[in-house]
Parts: sequence; structure tokens; C-alpha cells
Amino acid sequence: MTLPRVILLLGSVLVAAACGTAEPTEVRGPVPIVGWSNAGDVQILHIDTCNGGPVAEVVETETAVTITVTSTSLDPGPACQDVLEVELGSDLGGHQVIDGVTGEEPPGIEG
Repeated sequence: MTLPRVILLLGSVLVAAACGTAEPTEVRGPVPIVGWSNAGDVQILHIDTCNGGPVAEVVETETAVTITVTSTSLDPGPACQDVLEVELGSDLGGHQVIDGVTGEEPPGIEG
């Protein structure tokens, strides 16, 4: 084996070893709502975190319900979401639902 090939092989092994020992990064902060549904005075939220311990802060006005979710993001991928049930002060009725992170209405989930 030539010296350049040995160096290339050694470099590849070191890169692979470094990738295998890295600790996963956990970041806690505001996360957007990726879907929601309503059951009267209970708002059901879907969050793209995976066992991230989401909590919600709710601000209700005469026309809207703003929900801001904080969670730990654990690189969930599309197969793992947290579902969070949030009790409202009253039935949602005609109130608009606003995601406190994006400032927009999150997509609804049928069902």
C-alpha cells in the first residue's frame, strides 16, 4: 500500500471515529406547531419533537387563541412527533388559532 493511500485510509478512520462519538445536541426553546385539532375546550397540538417534553403557553383574546410551545428538539425526523393537549378557558368556537412562534395559523389536522 502506498503512503498516500495509508494516509487517506487513516484520515477516513479518524473522521468516522469522531462522528461515532459525538453526543446528540439537545436544544430547548420555542418550536412551531405542525398540526392541530380541537375538541371543544381542548386544543390538540402536534409538535416535531420526539419525547421533548413540550409545554404550552396560551393567551386567549376575544378573537384568537395564541399558543406558544416550548420543547426540547431531539432531531425527531418525520416519524416521531409529540402530541400535546392544551385546555382552553372556554370552547374554541370561532376563535382563530395562532402559533406564537410563527405568528400564523398552523395547519389543521382532520379527524
